[in-house]
Amino acid sequence: MQKKVVLTNDILYNLGNKKVKKLKTVIFGAGSWASYVSYVLSHDSAYEVCAFCVEKDNKNQEIQNHEGLPIIDFDDLNKIFPPDEYQLFISVGNNWVRERVYKIAKSNGYSFISYVSSKAIVYKDLEYGENVFISEGSVIQPFVSIGDNTTLIDAKIGHHSQIGNNALLSSCSLGGNVKIGDNSFLGMNSTIKQNVSVGRNNIIGMGSNITKNTDDDEVYAEKATIKRTISSEKIRDKYLGS
Repeated sequence: MQKKVVLTNDILYNLGNKKVKKLKTVIFGAGSWASYVSYVLSHDSAYEVCAFCVEKDNKNQEIQNHEGLPIIDFDDLNKIFPPDEYQLFISVGNNWVRERVYKIAKSNGYSFISYVSSKAIVYKDLEYGENVFISEGSVIQPFVSIGDNTTLIDAKIGHHSQIGNNALLSSCSLGGNVKIGDNSFLGMNSTIKQNVSVGRNNIIGMGSNITKNTDDDEVYAEKATIKRTISSEKIRDKYLGS
């Protein structure tokens, strides 16, 4: 894994008062997540989004463009946007679909961009692979590594943590020296205790607290909040004082 530097627009347009040509990029996906990715890339990176692509079975033939850009069949990508001229970013939330498309595109000769928001807090020693997305609000302490094809959304990552390939971490918190296995998903407000290892293909549901190592292919879910019969007024008077 190589450490990669992503230019922000601030760096791009203030680099010796010279404008740097943006790198041409195609986004795989055409939903709301792809729209969000396209927006941040356009406003906070050195990448120019030129088109969207989807697999033929998922393409609405009546819709030919998205966000003012063309939508093409993934099977036609090589002919229209060849890999020697365009890079690719796979904007899919499902880890296993993202992994499958990533492998196909890589075998077709594509390289992949990675994006680290200028509004994220990261250190210069951060190591991450390709097709990695780190959103605004993410906070990553030193000595962290992130594998290929992994997405972090508003995630808080403790020092010396290792995050595998094809993972998705959404608004979660990791203590120091945590390991996250390949293809694992961590939902909103989930917490992983320091020095804990999460296995491969885990699904850690919203609000779950993981305090011990997990095995591969495990699922954890926090029970839904139950509505109490006591009124908020009684709770206030009894427990919150005057």
